[in-house]
Amino acid sequence: MRKLKLALILPLFLVAGCWDHLELEEQAFVVVVGLDKGPGNTVEVTFQIANPQIGSSDIGTAEGEPPSDTVRFTSPDILSAKELANSVVTRTINFAHLKTMIVHEALARDEAFPHIAGAAIRDPELRREVALIVSREKAYDFIQKNRPRLETRPHKYFELMQQRWQETGFVPFSTFNQYLQQQVVDSMFLAIYATADPKNYRVSRKDDYLAGEVPKHSGDPVQMMGAAVFRNGRMIGTLTGQQMRWAQMLRHKSNIDAFITSFPDPLDERAMVTVRLFKNGGTKVRLNLAKERPDIHVTIPLRAQILSFTSLQPYATDTEKQILLERHLKEEIEQEALDVIRLSQRKFQGDLFEWELIARKQFMTMPAYQAYGWARHYRKANVKVKVDLRIENFGKQRTPYSETVKGGD
Repeated sequence: MRKLKLALILPLFLVAGCWDHLELEEQAFVVVVGLDKGPGNTVEVTFQIANPQIGSSDIGTAEGEPPSDTVRFTSPDILSAKELANSVVTRTINFAHLKTMIVHEALARDEAFPHIAGAAIRDPELRREVALIVSREKAYDFIQKNRPRLETRPHKYFELMQQRWQETGFVPFSTFNQYLQQQVVDSMFLAIYATADPKNYRVSRKDDYLAGEVPKHSGDPVQMMGAAVFRNGRMIGTLTGQQMRWAQMLRHKSNIDAFITSFPDPLDERAMVTVRLFKNGGTKVRLNLAKERPDIHVTIPLRAQILSFTSLQPYATDTEKQILLERHLKEEIEQEALDVIRLSQRKFQGDLFEWELIARKQFMTMPAYQAYGWARHYRKANVKVKVDLRIENFGKQRTPYSETVKGGD
């Protein structure tokens, strides 16, 4: 009899861990959340829900179904909106696969945004590695207009775009966790800036664009270019894509190691020189905090490959012209880096380059560092930038075109 009771009880322990199990088709996986200002003290929350059967081996049973569905709710916060969604969506709302959070610029500039964002982390399903993007238009409109042709699944689009962000350096690699960490007094944070409604097309010889200005004339309307600048958890301005590149290069540890850019030709102001720049080690930052106006000396080690020069000058064979070009590129980079530093001091009045992490090491305790007031001293600091540049090669070009023509004559 005892053995019979034991045989009946044991199976109960084997299935006890499956009481809350949900099948795949019973869950609604949110991959993008959009946040817009609502009436009064509310927020409009948009959920882009992926269809898990699209792109899987079970696609045959989902023939004709869309890859995702979008629903929007007005509520006090994200968690309340999720609860409302569970009352109308046939499947259980799940944040476990949430990849991206889109925030309308108007909400990002509102004093209520830090509180709305802070409340969201109370959901254990919401990962802090979620990418944070600020859109120029409403987040709902951004999500609706974003229809990439090469990626059917919305989560895959943003996953691949994160790799492109790190390769080009035009936008910061910003996460929800980084934003939450820098919600302190005078702390700065850079988020991705984007738009799905480009209107201000223009042509820049230095690729100095903001989202919406890139001269792109077909394909998906979404443009991600530049950065939204936050101080104390609220957006206060923007950086262009080129400014964002130099901001990352000025950091001791940057997310980009190389990128291609162009500079005016020193021997022909109408022409451009295109180069590939490589970070040749970490940026060196030396601080002298003994004076009321601190001294900051920054050295950026770079290697350069010359890819093209439309002036057809004989840089590849003329040593004197090579020295001139190297000095010119060095001066151009130093000036562009200084321009970004001046912008951070005068307009944004905050450290965009994470130099505060280096400044902390000069104080014995955290209270001593806080009493010093890094942000206040940084705004009036005397900053000098030196670029340690070395031109490696001129690509595969051995003899300039102009020299070939002369030889043929």
